Amino acid sequence: MKAVAVYGCTASTGKTSVAKELAGFFHLQGRSTMLVDLDLTKGQLTEKLGLNSSPNIGTWLTDIFKKLDSLPFWNINYTRDEIEPYVQKFDGLSVLASNTADNLDSSPLLLYGIDVIMRSLLATPYDVLVFDTNGKVRDYTFNALLRMNKVLLVAEPFGFSLPNAEAFIRLLQDEGFNPDQFGLVLNRYPTYAEEDPLEISRALGISLYGVLPNYPDLSGKKGHARIFTMDRSNRFTEEIGNIAQKIWSED
Repeated sequence: MKAVAVYGCTASTGKTSVAKELAGFFHLQGRSTMLVDLDLTKGQLTEKLGLNSSPNIGTWLTDIFKKLDSLPFWNINYTRDEIEPYVQKFDGLSVLASNTADNLDSSPLLLYGIDVIMRSLLATPYDVLVFDTNGKVRDYTFNALLRMNKVLLVAEPFGFSLPNAEAFIRLLQDEGFNPDQFGLVLNRYPTYAEEDPLEISRALGISLYGVLPNYPDLSGKKGHARIFTMDRSNRFTEEIGNIAQKIWSED
């Protein structure tokens, strides 16, 4: 199994679009894939994919919280069959959709609940798990990121702050991350006045995994949910494919 998290270095980097396109590519290649929305406050996958408001990851967390009344979290596990009632499908792709329940993000049980979800998902026979994460520095987010094979850091070239990015990388390393877990993705081609992607990669000490072409229609038409890698081939989807192949080929 490959477990991949997509994390935004700052707000509005397009991490959700990268996560859904990456999952779509793996699914298109015939790999058993689940796309998970782990942003419990501003998750957008339900809207972007035109999914139902439930079931979702919040529904699953609510069930876990009930079990925590009588069981310690380390004794709670879900099989793939037990996870399926919380999963929706988008053109055959399994999606654990955005949380729509109130106040789950502030629950004192949240860290335990995410631990149960991560352990359960990582024990399933899926080939690939792709997580769209919360961009904030949260304990539950770190709990998930530490278990990943690869964490893709998605950055926006415009206004990119190398000192801020370096401080962010140091913070993650202090939390126990290995630099080899990271891969840098630029969400569009930089202009001549912006930072060079390879220079950013060298300065941060992490590998450059991809630079996405500008794609003005990325969100699709209003009310028309799409995963472009499952829809048509172009320079954007080819670069998503290159990123996916790098992840899959790693030991």
